[in-house]
Amino acid sequence: MKQLHFYYRMSSLFSDPITDHSFTLKCIPSSESTQDVMIFYKRIAAGKVSGDWTASGKDAAGNQYIYGRISAPHTAFSVEVEGTARVSSGAGYKKEAAREMLYRFPTALTICTEEMERFLMNFWKRWPEMKEAALMPSKLRAEQQSLSFRKSMKNLMEAVFCHMEYVPSATTVTTTAGSAFAMKKGVCQDYAHIMIAFCRRMGIPAAYVAGYMMGEGASHAWVSVCDQSTGTWYEIDPTNDRWVDDDYIYQCAGSGDFSAGSCPLKKCEKG
Repeated sequence: MKQLHFYYRMSSLFSDPITDHSFTLKCIPSSESTQDVMIFYKRIAAGKVSGDWTASGKDAAGNQYIYGRISAPHTAFSVEVEGTARVSSGAGYKKEAAREMLYRFPTALTICTEEMERFLMNFWKRWPEMKEAALMPSKLRAEQQSLSFRKSMKNLMEAVFCHMEYVPSATTVTTTAGSAFAMKKGVCQDYAHIMIAFCRRMGIPAAYVAGYMMGEGASHAWVSVCDQSTGTWYEIDPTNDRWVDDDYIYQCAGSGDFSAGSCPLKKCEKG
């Protein structure tokens, strides 16, 4: 395992004072099957104003989160967290079988357009032939299917990587997979949305993952895909055309829309 150090800061400034501010944070890494996290500094602040209360919990996708409320007027809100993570080398891992159902169906940002359908059909023709595997003993067949799944995911990831150009500020958090695919440019969340759209169109459960990548200097997004023949999940980074390994720290996962599950901050306030 590799030990990584991380420091994360997120801040918001408001032009006028706000009140009755309720928030949910999913930007603080927690220990998971692929990482062991130790937090040694955490601060949630609203300028000089103290919050009413904070608490923690876990959502349906297994994400740890912190939520709270600040009633007094304030014009700033920030979160700081620092810690270390001992991260595994990137082998597959298991999740509860019910999680597969959370990530089978398209969301508003991960729908395949006709253009994407044509692209996918051309790719699909190159998938490895699996007829021979049907004649193998069950254990060997499962290993062969898993190998073909990983190879197919690597090929699809490479196809997305080659189709797209990384262009900062080319898109927003509301840009759909279809729009980014048509423009052939975007950022990490667009690459992830496109990969998710393709996987779900093929019936493969795929989740949007937010976190940190060593050397990135900012938050990053990638994809978790499920090999249903073994129930094993693998994480892939289409932005960099590579498997996720011990250079990555997991933050949270969601269905694919930035507002659903994988958004690091949700809030509601008056002002």
